[in-house]
Amino acid sequence: MRPRPIAALVVLVAAFAAVNPAHAQRRFPPGGGSQGRPPSPRSEPTPFPELGSDTTSPEGIGRAAQSRFERFRRDHLPNARSGRPGTCDETVGRFCYWYDEKAPKALELKVVTDARTALVRTLDSLAHVVPVNQWIAGQRVRYLAESERYDDALKAARECEADGWWCSALVAFSQHMRGNYWAADSGFRDVQAQMGERERCSWRDISMLIDDDTRQAYRRMPCGAEREAYEDRIWWYSRTLYGMRGNDSRSEWNARQLMVRLYQDAPSAYQFGFDEDERELLLRFGWARWWAKGPGDPREGGFSIISDEASPAYRYLPAGYVLSNPAISDSSQWRLHQPPVIGRYAPPYARKLVALEHQQAMFRRGDSALLVMAYDVSTVPGLGTAAHRRAAMVVAQGDQPAPRMTSRDNAPAGGTMTVTGSWGPLLFSGEIWAADSSVVARARYGVHPPYAVGTRVTVSDLLFYKPSGAPPTSVEEALPLALPTERVHANAPLGVYWESYGTDPSGEMMKLTVTVVREVEETSFLRRKDKALRLVREATPVSISTQDMSARGRTISPRAVQLDISTLKKGAYIVQLEIEVDGQYALRADHRIEIIDK
Repeated sequence: MRPRPIAALVVLVAAFAAVNPAHAQRRFPPGGGSQGRPPSPRSEPTPFPELGSDTTSPEGIGRAAQSRFERFRRDHLPNARSGRPGTCDETVGRFCYWYDEKAPKALELKVVTDARTALVRTLDSLAHVVPVNQWIAGQRVRYLAESERYDDALKAARECEADGWWCSALVAFSQHMRGNYWAADSGFRDVQAQMGERERCSWRDISMLIDDDTRQAYRRMPCGAEREAYEDRIWWYSRTLYGMRGNDSRSEWNARQLMVRLYQDAPSAYQFGFDEDERELLLRFGWARWWAKGPGDPREGGFSIISDEASPAYRYLPAGYVLSNPAISDSSQWRLHQPPVIGRYAPPYARKLVALEHQQAMFRRGDSALLVMAYDVSTVPGLGTAAHRRAAMVVAQGDQPAPRMTSRDNAPAGGTMTVTGSWGPLLFSGEIWAADSSVVARARYGVHPPYAVGTRVTVSDLLFYKPSGAPPTSVEEALPLALPTERVHANAPLGVYWESYGTDPSGEMMKLTVTVVREVEETSFLRRKDKALRLVREATPVSISTQDMSARGRTISPRAVQLDISTLKKGAYIVQLEIEVDGQYALRADHRIEIIDK
């Protein structure tokens, strides 16, 4: 590390103040003036190259050009279009961080864009002179990526001839920025394979992204295969889209690790250079994409530096209690900003991420399950009119992800899908997305068969369908009629299809009762300290009860009924099925509906 020139340091501290970003904004904690306070004592920041240092060798020329550009950028920052709020979401050392994706960005001045273009030309020329130079190759890719010239960045990375894994990491980084996540993830795996165990363990360490309880268990694991398997499991469940090839959440982490190394050797516009505080913020929230100038302390003058990370940015990793058993999670625990948000990631393909309108049900097939989904995104802006949509239906067990998936290119705006999995608790993810509009509709939560332990007869989920002609006698007949939503109109009859399993093939009597009860929210204390929904039987304006004979010659008894729900008022309800057969307790299956109007 080069010694920091004392005279230059005094000028920097006096001229420039704190630090912020607009979507993830940062600055010094309250109480620091425009001169701020020195960087965190956790590590000495990397200073800008000293004037008068080597400017004759190719690397020296490059370092001088990079330093001049960052100083020029800092001297020509646009004025911020929004300021920091009253409180910080996070305080990390000398930085205050907050998230506001609606805050307007300050556009970069053209003179800065032109200056970066000139820097890239310089680095291009130097790279052709000394392709083995690691610093030149890395900064060339960095500033090409900052210019959003991702194809050129990949070309530059492939021209790198430095020793070790450095060039391969630049290629993988460029693939990640291009959106080729499979190539990026595969490339970074190859990079890690070239590292020693200690370096690989440090690179992969996700301690700062996980909550306290998870971190305690994680840190007890020594470096090696067990720890890496644990990390890979977390990264699999953390993906925004399970149906997309590659693991962009993991390759984003690898890209951030590479960017740390690029910044350590060539700081950005922050006046104190790169230190442990900025490293932590970069790894948790990503690197700055936009820069602006904000007000400093009015008592001392000067200004603060504001930077924006990519946005919208969602919670990076799920909570520890979700990761411990995803198959029992509910949809609220996969919310985009579920607190506390320890880290964020802004997938470029999901600039808008909405809840998927759908219906899902599980049916037994031997020791396996057939899961069905009906969906409709025709009214979702950016999806309903998209030229090309992709759809995926993915299920995975909670202990280790061994996913089963059905995917579809050129998916219709509304349709049905099926996938097979194990008969038991599963994590379900239904996903529809369009690359051209960067819109994603997703549903993710745990599913399980209706409760039945030690019983001969079991039951499937309930599947709602639109009655048309004769009632369906199989899933295959019911699925084309399935409602793509759980929100229904009271003025239309509601079809309900289910299957009973293990019934006597010679025929047996079954008492069937279908009741619609209003869903009432009550507060209760749960393991996760959340709110629960209890079913409260008030009036039961819709109820059907009948004695039915099971199917003969088979052990599966399909059944469908049609409900008149015209008397129901607007609100949430539970459709509940109860089956009584001799020799066991009553079975129950239920499915939520919402009456939206008449």
